[in-house]
Amino acid sequence: MTAVQLTAALHREMSYIVTDSTMMERALKALRQIRKQWKVEYKEHHEGDSPEQIITSLKDGFEGLRLMKEGKLHARPIEELFDELPD
Repeated sequence: MTAVQLTAALHREMSYIVTDSTMMERALKALRQIRKQWKVEYKEHHEGDSPEQIITSLKDGFEGLRLMKEGKLHARPIEELFDELPD
């Protein structure tokens, strides 16, 4: 359905219950629950690192590279890292 069709269908359904306050309260409660659930799902799927967190991670990574070049930090073989990944 297109957005226009969905809007028309919603208005049509609302017109059936608009005269009954009990039905309106139930519809309002249901819509609020849907909105709350959508917020939770949206946050779970769209939540990521903030720009500040990304910059900090990059700085830490470059600092680690610098320390490895200076011989102050030793890297692990890539095979060990791959072995730690879940199957």
